[in-house]
Amino acid sequence: MSSPAHPPLPPGHLAHLARRAGLPLPSDRLADVAATVHAIDTVLGALRGVALGDTPPAPSFTAVPGVAPSRRTS
Repeated sequence: MSSPAHPPLPPGHLAHLARRAGLPLPSDRLADVAATVHAIDTVLGALRGVALGDTPPAPSFTAVPGVAPSRRTS
């Protein structure tokens, strides 16, 4: 199940956060940066919904270049 999408950050709020973080952000870049932040948040929301309970840990696989991955049996 994926997380609900957050609304895009208003450019003014993004400017405030950038100032607090000490990052100079010109006003002509605010809209583009806000759109990028929203796109990243959307992708992360989808990734948060990925069920990882059935994924075996990495050490249970043997990686050999040029060979299909196989599970260790011992």
